[in-house]
Amino acid sequence: MTARGARMTSLMPAPHMGALASAHSPGFHLAMLAVFLSPMNHFRLDAVYITASDVAVVVALVVMLWQGALPRRPFGGATGLWIAGFLMLGTGLMLGSIAHAAGVELGKVMAQYAFSLLLVPLVVAGRSLDETVALARVLVLSIVVVMLFGMWMIHFVPDPPLRFVSYNNRMRSLVERENECAALGAVAVVFLLGLWQAGFARLWELLVALPILAYGIMLTGSNTGLMCAALGVGMIMVFAPSGRLTLFVLVVAGSILALGFAFPALVPDVFRSRVLEGIAAADPALSGTFADRMLLIQEAFRLADDRLLIGMGAEQFRNISVFDAPVHNTYLLLLNEGGLLSLCGLVALMLAGLPAPLSHLPFRRYRGIAATTLTILLIFALMLNTFPHFYARFWNVPLILALSLSCALPQARAPRPSRSAVHA
Repeated sequence: MTARGARMTSLMPAPHMGALASAHSPGFHLAMLAVFLSPMNHFRLDAVYITASDVAVVVALVVMLWQGALPRRPFGGATGLWIAGFLMLGTGLMLGSIAHAAGVELGKVMAQYAFSLLLVPLVVAGRSLDETVALARVLVLSIVVVMLFGMWMIHFVPDPPLRFVSYNNRMRSLVERENECAALGAVAVVFLLGLWQAGFARLWELLVALPILAYGIMLTGSNTGLMCAALGVGMIMVFAPSGRLTLFVLVVAGSILALGFAFPALVPDVFRSRVLEGIAAADPALSGTFADRMLLIQEAFRLADDRLLIGMGAEQFRNISVFDAPVHNTYLLLLNEGGLLSLCGLVALMLAGLPAPLSHLPFRRYRGIAATTLTILLIFALMLNTFPHFYARFWNVPLILALSLSCALPQARAPRPSRSAVHA
C-alpha cells in the first residue's frame, strides 16, 4: 500500500457498533451492569450510601484484579493529573476536618470520593474504543428507561411516591432528584448526537430516544436541565459541525415547537409554570428555589473569607450555616470546607479531561467523540453550581465515561508531507 493509501485508510470512518469484537476484556459485562444501574439512584441502602451500581463495580474489580486486568492508566497521560486532583481535594478536606474535629464526617465523605474518583475509573475507563462505545450506549439506554419510568409514575400511578415525583409534580424518577434527572437527560442527548456523528449510532435510535429524553426533561420542570440540553446540542454543532447534524437538529427543534403550538396540552403544566413563564417574564424568581439558593451562595461567599487556607471540614457547612443546609454550589462548598487546596483539586480533576479531546478535535474522524467529551465536561462544570458534594455515582459514571471515550481513541497524528512535496 502506498503512503497516500495508508493515510486515507487511517482517516476512514470508524466501524459501526455492529462490527464490535465478540471477545471482551475481563469484567466488561459487569461494567455494563454498573453503568446501566448508575443513574438508578433509588436502588441503594438507607444507612450508608451504597448503590446497586456500586455492588457491580466491586464485583468487577474483584474479577479484574484476579485476572490481572486492572488498567494502570485509565485516563492515559492525564491519569497523573486526575490522581493529583483527588489528592488535593482530599488533603484540603482532611486539614479542615482535623482542625475542627470532624474526623467521622471526613471518613464518610472521603470514602465516597475515593470510590467514585479512584475505583470506578478502574472498571469503566481504560477500555478499548469498542467497549467504551458500548458502555456509552448502555448509559443512554439506562437514562431512557429512567425517563420512561418517571413518565409512567406521573401519568398512570395515582398519588405516586414523593421519592419519584415531587409534591409539585416534578419528575424525579429513579434518580430521586429533579435537576439531576434533567441533567442526565441532557447528557444522554449529547452522547446520542456525538455517537451518531461519529458513526456509532443509527438514525432510528435517535428518532426513538430523543422524544423520550426531551419529554422527560420537560416533566422535571428544570431550568437547569433545559439549559444543559440546549448548551449540549449547541456545543456538539460547534465542535463537530456537519450538514446532516444541523439539518437533523433544525428538523427536531422545529417539530417540537410546532407540536407545542398546535397541541398545547402536550406541554406539561410543570414545564409551563416553572420554565416557560420564567423565560417569558425574564424573571428568575419564577424559577423555583432560585432565591433560596442565592441566599446560601451569598452566605458561602461571606464565610469563605476566613477559610481560604484551612477550611471548616467535611460536611460542616450545614452546621455553621444559618439556614442549616449546605450551599448547592460545589465550588463554594469545597472552598469553605477544604479551602483553596480542595478547590484547586476540583479544577485539576476537570482539567484532566481536556488533553485527550483537544488533541483529537482537529481530526474529522474523531471530532464527534472529542466534542462529546468536551460538551459533557462543560455540562458537569456548570452543574457543579447547582448541587453540593459530587461523589454520587449517577453523575460521576457519565463523566468518567465521557472522558474515557476520548482516551480510548487511537493516537491522532497529522499526516506527514510526502518526500516529493518537501523537495518541491
